[in-house]
Amino acid sequence: MSLQDRLINTEWASLFIAGLALIASLLGVFTLPVLDRDEARFAQASAQMLESGDFVEIRFQDEPRHKKPIGIYWLQSLSVAVTTGPEARDIWAYRLPSALGAILAALSAFWAGRRLYDHRTGVFAGALVSVTLLLASEGGIAKTDALLCAMTGLSFLALVEVWLAKTDSHRRRWAMLMWVFVALGALIKGPVTPAMMGLAVVTLCALERRVIWLKVFFYWPGPVLAALILLPWLIGVQIATDGAFLSDALGGDMAPKLVSGHEGHGAPPGSHLLLLPILFLPAIVSLPTGLASLIKDWRDQTQDAQAARLLVAFVAPAWLLVELIPTKLPHYPLPIYPALAVIAGLGLARWGRVERRWRLVGLGLLGLGVLLASGLLIALAWRFSGAQWAAFLATGIMVFCGLAATFALYMRRYDLALIGLVMIGLSWHGLGRGVVAPSAEILFPSTPAAAEVADMRALVGDAELVSTYTEPSFVFLTRGAVHLRDADEIAADLAAGRLDFSTPRLYVFDLSRWSDNAAETLRPFVQRACAVRLVDGFNYSRGDDTVLLIAATGCDASAAETSGSRP
Repeated sequence: MSLQDRLINTEWASLFIAGLALIASLLGVFTLPVLDRDEARFAQASAQMLESGDFVEIRFQDEPRHKKPIGIYWLQSLSVAVTTGPEARDIWAYRLPSALGAILAALSAFWAGRRLYDHRTGVFAGALVSVTLLLASEGGIAKTDALLCAMTGLSFLALVEVWLAKTDSHRRRWAMLMWVFVALGALIKGPVTPAMMGLAVVTLCALERRVIWLKVFFYWPGPVLAALILLPWLIGVQIATDGAFLSDALGGDMAPKLVSGHEGHGAPPGSHLLLLPILFLPAIVSLPTGLASLIKDWRDQTQDAQAARLLVAFVAPAWLLVELIPTKLPHYPLPIYPALAVIAGLGLARWGRVERRWRLVGLGLLGLGVLLASGLLIALAWRFSGAQWAAFLATGIMVFCGLAATFALYMRRYDLALIGLVMIGLSWHGLGRGVVAPSAEILFPSTPAAAEVADMRALVGDAELVSTYTEPSFVFLTRGAVHLRDADEIAADLAAGRLDFSTPRLYVFDLSRWSDNAAETLRPFVQRACAVRLVDGFNYSRGDDTVLLIAATGCDASAAETSGSRP
């Protein structure tokens, strides 16, 4: 038996898929600096949770963080506790739970595809989704979304098992597990998983015109387990915050996203569909053929019509939901990816049986996705990074593998086509996230700024650190020991003579955020500082150049220095 057969056509396939998802997620995990702004906020809050021992209330410095439930913070805290410890501030340790989420999401696609169709369809689904640009990227970032995708994918798998079960005991067991997965999804990111699964169940009832099967979800262990997962922390945090958590999370964070483009992230319906060729690359190639096969099964009422209705019942309303929400971020459709991957896996397995026009559409979308992904890397490298070679190498590999996969599809060697498609994803993650992005050091000014602050501690000891540069990554890298202040407030203190230059203190000024008058007021401060250093960068969150001025006051006279340029 060949290695290819061992990996794809046997039970070793689950390890193959898990390994792919792990490798794709870890590419860049150890080299990419901490990202602004969500990743740094999650990591800092998790570090504070571990340092304080308060595993109920979530805080970013002294500010309550009533946005997302506790699940991701617990997992990140556990990961850091068993690896580096919170004092190390190694961001990779906070990213490991997301890598686990990517693995579980890929496996859920494999298991669901195998259950709905056959083993090869499941393997194609799991392998394709494991290296998609969006899932693997989120699998390498310390956020909620990869784990949310995993819990939603496992919930969909449970729904599939409930629907297809032949015995009552099997049906009850999976109904219970669905309660568990939905509750875990809620513990990670609130109502997303419950909403998507609720819509799927309602849609399935409407399509099948029967509701009697729902009684299995009232089997008492399921709701009890869900309550035991959610209620202890929810009650605890409500008590700890005097009832503020739910009101802030639902009314202050979620509600604005449902009625407007919250925080400038608005976009028209259809935006997620337009991004699919790049974010679902390389699985996008067989999605059109999978949809065509799905429609044919439903229309002709083949033996797979039931599987088609299950997939449509989950994917269609969930996709409509994310498209209709006014606030749009690229990762919002990610929980749908495992089910979408089953359709893509079906399209690859049945490639030769689908009309030629759908195959051409898929190949066209693959070419578009490779073009966009390559263009993104080249633009990033050309503008910010010194690793242009990696961007062009990734482009060459993706184009070659795309052509090789196309030839394999023409020859109906679908296993070989899968290998070519997987290599497209791995080359983008390995050279893009692993080399090009980390080489763009100018995009991460918090890293050199934190290093300069640590170096200047020799002049002022453990003196207070005051900063008008408020990016969460800087807070994380300085271990939260920074007092964030408004630039104009410091300018007013300078003008009024309220600053004591004899007191040891470190200041970080984000010069790009100062008004002209405030910057003019800053000049005499720089003249009186005992040490001055500059850090140049580009703030990608704001989209503008950033100049950080780091100044020390009250230095030990024997160690005083003046370095760097003065404004």
